[in-house]
Amino acid sequence: MGRSICKKILLCIMNKIILSCVLLFAGVAFSEIRPKLDLSGMVMVHAYADWNTDESKVTHRFESMLDLDFDLRFNDRWSAWLELEAMGMAMNGMEDMEGMDMGDESSMDPVNPAVVFNGAYIQYTRSERTFFRVGDLKFFEGIFKNYYDFGDPRDDAAGISQKTIRGLEFQWNGLQFDIGFGTAGNDQSCHYHFMFGEYMGMDCLEGYTYEVHAAYDLEIANQVFRPYFDYKSYQRKDYNELYAGLDLSLAFGPFAFHGLYGFHSVFLASDDAVSNHVLLVEPSFDISRFCIVGSLFYAFIDDPVRTSLEITSRPEYFFVALEPSVAVNEYLSIGVPLELHTNSLDKKDDLGSARIGGRFYFNVPDFKIDIISMVLVDIPYGDDWPSEGNKNDPSFIFGVEAMFDF
Repeated sequence: MGRSICKKILLCIMNKIILSCVLLFAGVAFSEIRPKLDLSGMVMVHAYADWNTDESKVTHRFESMLDLDFDLRFNDRWSAWLELEAMGMAMNGMEDMEGMDMGDESSMDPVNPAVVFNGAYIQYTRSERTFFRVGDLKFFEGIFKNYYDFGDPRDDAAGISQKTIRGLEFQWNGLQFDIGFGTAGNDQSCHYHFMFGEYMGMDCLEGYTYEVHAAYDLEIANQVFRPYFDYKSYQRKDYNELYAGLDLSLAFGPFAFHGLYGFHSVFLASDDAVSNHVLLVEPSFDISRFCIVGSLFYAFIDDPVRTSLEITSRPEYFFVALEPSVAVNEYLSIGVPLELHTNSLDKKDDLGSARIGGRFYFNVPDFKIDIISMVLVDIPYGDDWPSEGNKNDPSFIFGVEAMFDF
């Protein structure tokens, strides 16, 4: 009897030891395959005030943005990325713009925007310069590096403003290739109706677009030459798009140069294709506490009425901007923007304006905190400015932009 009890006790102890070992090894195994999560993001809160000198009231507007990126690493080869975003804005006059989808009231609230899913992909990495992605992809070409007002590639890029597709991406030693279906605003197939050269409206469909994009970073003596190509099909008769161009990034000591030539054509399959050619020249000089940056943009447009020059949030065929600045100390810099704008895609329009003012840059590099304040005056000139709405009167722009990364 005593021997039987001892066997049972011994068996029970051994079972517990075995179970503990199994759980221990299982825990180790699960801990080894558990993905490593890196969280990063950016927050921006902007406020602006506009005062027309012919009016007594000052109008204000807001912009808010949260960008949250989740990077998961399963091992050295496999990883995944997920982005959540909250973005809201209140811009004067936007509610009257035809075809402008500003989202529902909650998602575009300028102070309390709703958080939305903004894409995800899975990545397989072969080496540092070779990887493959499947999922939601974004690409753009020819960003404005020197002009403060065109800093978001989703709205402003001299070559191709940001496109979103759901598909495949392959990168190998500087070569980038993307193919997939258009998503979100990139999935609208719109047909523009004209009669006797006059715009009569448009109709849009969703679920028909696909896109192919390719680019290559050619590095020679630390100088980068990036040719690119993009084709977009709407699966509609006589309607598709083609982009092509060359982006340059050069540096010689304190001097740097960014330039772009871009070509864009629509209605390729028709006998009446519409094309435009764009040039972007952005020199810069930076020595000690002094810096000067410039941007010159010019577009050669076939047909200002039928063209699709949607590469900036303020379409115009020409502008030039220059901003000298001086660093007061490691935290504060002061810049003086000097600008000329045409404010139109048609060279026949006399709608020019000049802008001058001051921008004050405060940053804390160790904590990735930036605060920018500005006082600008916008002075219209030209005979075609309408008198109604006081658009031909000078106006002041005041603003504060606060942002931080984490």
